[in-house]
Amino acid sequence: MESAPAEARTVAVSDTLLPGQKLMTLQSIKSASGVFTLTMQRNGNVTLLQRGVAQALWMSGTYRPGSVLVMAADGTMRIIYGRTQIWSMGAASPQAKLVLPNTGLLAIYNTRGKAVWNRHMVIGTLMAGAMLRAPDALGRDVTMYSLNHVYTLKLLTNGNMVFLRNGTTVLWSTGKTQWPESSAWIDVNGLFGTYSRDGDGTWDFHTHRPGTVVQIRNDGHFLLINGRTIVKTFV
Repeated sequence: MESAPAEARTVAVSDTLLPGQKLMTLQSIKSASGVFTLTMQRNGNVTLLQRGVAQALWMSGTYRPGSVLVMAADGTMRIIYGRTQIWSMGAASPQAKLVLPNTGLLAIYNTRGKAVWNRHMVIGTLMAGAMLRAPDALGRDVTMYSLNHVYTLKLLTNGNMVFLRNGTTVLWSTGKTQWPESSAWIDVNGLFGTYSRDGDGTWDFHTHRPGTVVQIRNDGHFLLINGRTIVKTFV
């Protein structure tokens, strides 16, 4: 019997993606226990699944079949379609590696063994498809941080999205407080918004500029930016 072609196999022989290594369609890394699996799906969305749990614990939010997840040598995790980078996550840390431990806390570790990113974090820039989440029963909360970790953008348990300094001082908020387990993202058309657990919009700002991203800068500026053009400054 002929073996299955490479694109039809799920490769789950390691819990680590080293610098320069990649996951192509249906390839995976798996925790040593076998409970958690990170897979590049056929549709281009990278998902972290737990055995026995139907919902993904974490996902890239990218839906472009044929994409490849690459652990870059600079310490960032990237999704590439052809020659185009469509998504990135992590923090600059040369020769860092992506590890999926038995706890399920997917993380990027630097050469000193310190985690510089984990699945509960977005650092610096929120690209189209990447998602922020309020705490929920599955522990899927995701918070956005400035590179210096002084400023954060997060969804509270009540669904209010707040921009904080030092984790305590509220600099800005949506004021939407009746929507537990909410999420937030910016889409490919430049619509930045928050959504209820049922997917209904609860707050938004539309830039009408495809390719716009959300940034939090070390000086405390929270903004929407398209290329080099600042489209909206919230703070």
